[in-house]
Amino acid sequence: MSKTKEISFAGNLMIVDDQVLNINDFKTHFQENTYQRVFESKVNLYNLKFADEYLRIKFGSGSAMPRNPNVFNIDTQETSPNPRQSNQVEPKEYFGLIDFKNSYLWLSNTKKKKALLDFICSKFENKQVIVKDVYDQQMFIETIKSLDSIKISAEPNLFTQTNTLNKELCREINGYGATLASLSFKYDDKFIGDNLLEKVKSIFNQKNSFKRIVISGRDEKGLGILFNSDGFSRKINFKTAIDENEMYLGEEVFQQLIQKI
Repeated sequence: MSKTKEISFAGNLMIVDDQVLNINDFKTHFQENTYQRVFESKVNLYNLKFADEYLRIKFGSGSAMPRNPNVFNIDTQETSPNPRQSNQVEPKEYFGLIDFKNSYLWLSNTKKKKALLDFICSKFENKQVIVKDVYDQQMFIETIKSLDSIKISAEPNLFTQTNTLNKELCREINGYGATLASLSFKYDDKFIGDNLLEKVKSIFNQKNSFKRIVISGRDEKGLGILFNSDGFSRKINFKTAIDENEMYLGEEVFQQLIQKI
């Protein structure tokens, strides 16, 4: 039986010059090819492939430095010199999918959004490429039907309210001498009733008191939706096959993602 590993995608609306995406416009600016962008010791690699109404983007990002001079062998439990040279990079792998039917960008790591958008913008000279939140605050509250999790983090100097949650977190931070405290709630598809909905609204009403907020849930179709400190997005999680190096199989990742959306 082949090994599998979970992968998560977040989707946001993507527009160019305030217009929805046009696949022919992208085909004019991008060829199916592998592109390289090297910045001193860092490198970003992008492999592009058009398929139906989608642009599949498999990209890697990494840096030659810092480099640990030693590696540890888990079989022999011995340390030996690192075979990777100081001018070599081992890129971490990510996936992106542009859905032209819905003008959406799906990313397996939202922290790499800027790296991908910078590359796209480099080909769209004199055009503005924007990735927007799918929901505003009110729409998110109206759309969410069940909760997956809530996570709130706060620093002592961020407490500007006097509600019970803030006071308890503040007491924990000061009691342990910590600089940051986090409170996590996990749910098994918890239906959003009136009481829980009011709690979610309360978090939004006091979000300036918190360092970070993550609210994950599902809409009426069972599709994941997510609010974090960086904005709102749609969310898809699934398990997919990995190879002997525990790397994702790109073709299978894209097939499953397209089926989900």
